[in-house]
Amino acid sequence: MLFSILVPVYNSIETLNECLNSVAAQTERDFELVLVDDGSTDGCGALCDELAKQFSSAKVVHQANKGLVLARRAGVQATAGEYCVFLDADDTIAPDTLAVLRETIERENADVVIYNFYNRYLPDETLDMAKPVFADGTVFRGEEKRTVYEMVVSSWRLNNLVTKAIRAELVRRDDTPFEAYAQNPHMEDLLQSLYPLTHASCIVYLARPLYYYRRNAEGISGRVDPGQIESQFSEPVMARLERAMAEWGMDTPVYRAKLQRRRIVKALTIFWQHFRAAKTYAEKRAVATCGWAAHIGAAEADPCKCPGLTAVQRIQLRALLNKRMGMLCLFALFGRLKLKALHGD
Repeated sequence: MLFSILVPVYNSIETLNECLNSVAAQTERDFELVLVDDGSTDGCGALCDELAKQFSSAKVVHQANKGLVLARRAGVQATAGEYCVFLDADDTIAPDTLAVLRETIERENADVVIYNFYNRYLPDETLDMAKPVFADGTVFRGEEKRTVYEMVVSSWRLNNLVTKAIRAELVRRDDTPFEAYAQNPHMEDLLQSLYPLTHASCIVYLARPLYYYRRNAEGISGRVDPGQIESQFSEPVMARLERAMAEWGMDTPVYRAKLQRRRIVKALTIFWQHFRAAKTYAEKRAVATCGWAAHIGAAEADPCKCPGLTAVQRIQLRALLNKRMGMLCLFALFGRLKLKALHGD
């Protein structure tokens, strides 16, 4: 069997059927479906059992709720295919996803195939294709893999596990102590990508979007929770990335500067998510005072001088570090107007 499609399921009753319909529509039929019901309380467990009957080769794993990291690892342990394909229960894949992956794997003997994706914004169903990271069909072997590692160090663009098909042997051999990371699902995609990317003999990048990633055009919502903000930085995973950098021969001042830029951009992204979601001025001020400087090493050097930042990012960062609420509110207004222009009301 060539492919194992792994779907972790937790309280996804409203989206699971559409997700699995996209699996059933695959033109390539040499696959098994592995559903991991991670202690769902909304009836998803029974729905998994029912929907699995539609597939000639399907497995359903039921377990107590352990979180996304360990749900995916349980799926890995249940696989019989040569390659693992990852799919979240609220997303979908294009009908020819597996066919394209097969052709790529057979042509290049690839260990890892990374592919592009669409952001599918709801409720208006706007599709926005992510900008390709590399040229379509780019192959990385030997020292060429360093280009992939540079992108991993400097950007989130190759984080997603759901846009990777990985030789199952590499996934199963991963000796990362995942239990130690199970309580915080943030950046688990990067965590589970580091070992396969490090040990793959051949990595292929496809610019063609094969995955549809469901997003809410309004972004995150709910009350401001400093603890949630803190968890999104996932410092243990970043420490794991630094270990990988050493293994890749990239623990140098140049690449540490690139990693610093990544931290700053991530901090700005997290900040704007929560700042725009805050409903009152008091809530916005609470977001702005959440200790952002500690996460970007502002005590060690002036982060606004970090190489690679755009002029806008430098202005935003300085406004955040100095808690200039007027300027931050103005940037937030521009952001809302941009989202409205892209996705309507």
